[in-house]
Amino acid sequence: MFKILKIIIGINLISYSLMFFIMYLNLFTIGYNLGYYLIQILTHIETLLIFPGIYFIWSALSSK
Repeated sequence: MFKILKIIIGINLISYSLMFFIMYLNLFTIGYNLGYYLIQILTHIETLLIFPGIYFIWSALSSK
């Protein structure tokens, strides 16, 4: 039961983070470059939530 909960939390964190990755892609349409895009991704907490999401899924699948 706890493994399923960790997987669901991980999927939610990853999908939330990927939504912001896609939203920040709109910066290219208004003239910003790749460097500014990477700064936006690396400095906002909502895009960094992909790492705990991956960890939750990985730990749930690797535990016995």
